[in-house]
Amino acid sequence: MPSVAANESRNDDPELILLASLLDVAPFVALLKALNGLSDTASIIITKAGIRVEVEYKRALQATAYLANSLFESFVYNPSSESNDTEEEIDEGDTSTEIEINLSILNEALSIYGSGGGFWKRKERNDPDQQEDEDEVRGPLDRFFGRKTAVTSLRMSYIGDGHPLRLILAERAEGPTTVCQIHTLVPERRMGLPFDDEEKIVKIIMRSSWLRDTLAEIDTSCDYVTIICNPPQKVACHGKGPSSRPNDSFFRIDAKTSKGGVEIDFPNDREVLEHFECGQSLKFHYSFDFVHKMIRALAVSVKVSIRIDSEGTMSLQFLMPSGTSKERTTWMEYRCLPREENV
Repeated sequence: MPSVAANESRNDDPELILLASLLDVAPFVALLKALNGLSDTASIIITKAGIRVEVEYKRALQATAYLANSLFESFVYNPSSESNDTEEEIDEGDTSTEIEINLSILNEALSIYGSGGGFWKRKERNDPDQQEDEDEVRGPLDRFFGRKTAVTSLRMSYIGDGHPLRLILAERAEGPTTVCQIHTLVPERRMGLPFDDEEKIVKIIMRSSWLRDTLAEIDTSCDYVTIICNPPQKVACHGKGPSSRPNDSFFRIDAKTSKGGVEIDFPNDREVLEHFECGQSLKFHYSFDFVHKMIRALAVSVKVSIRIDSEGTMSLQFLMPSGTSKERTTWMEYRCLPREENV
């Protein structure tokens, strides 16, 4: 990132906990835009593997945005044992540092030169997978990603407890730079909403645009949506023994509104569902308020993986566009609890 790094290289502090540079803030902005409306504040968790941004909504929905360290042009994390920041051992045995920050202010700071657009346009013209990415990300959030050639670069640093998160942004090497210092807060304890992949009874992979369009058809007067999954049924075929009938299995979204009902069936067909795994029939209800919040993430992602466990906890993992690289460096996950009361 020449425009920022060249101006600031002399100010490198060996005591910095975080020092990271991005050539293009567009993928970072896309993730944060998808978190808008869930919470005023967000927890930023820094590890050697990268950065996680976590928010929660009404103690029943948890959204996490992941930025792998390979996304950054440079990424240096030096946890301080003397710092009062929240540091804990995560599953991978790596130390993490957590801070709380105002999500809206961070969004505005990163978008000071506009949201950037280079990340979404750097596609290989002859690559069908990249072309699919290009097609799938077009949606209601298109206005956030302008078709401009200039990109905004970022240098982000954090010293430690009591210090702000410092952002240096520049649009062109010969242009001005903007320095933003965002006040950090002591992180609040957030809910833990674990999901054990070994306990899942349903896993579905499909295009994000299809689920997005389905949810967009549901009127906002809807109180809850019902998700129903039916596994392939074993039937006896004369002379051939038991066999499965894939067409008997499906993924259904059912919603009742003041204007009527909406019932959408996605059959177990590879042209519709890229992957369908269902161990047993299930039926769970989810508040539409929670489900509707996922539309933003669906609008900026390519594919979505839906998993549901026996308790009804639902995990949606969103696959983001990969740019010029085949490596996936950003992704999102939403975890949602089912409604407790009978409906």
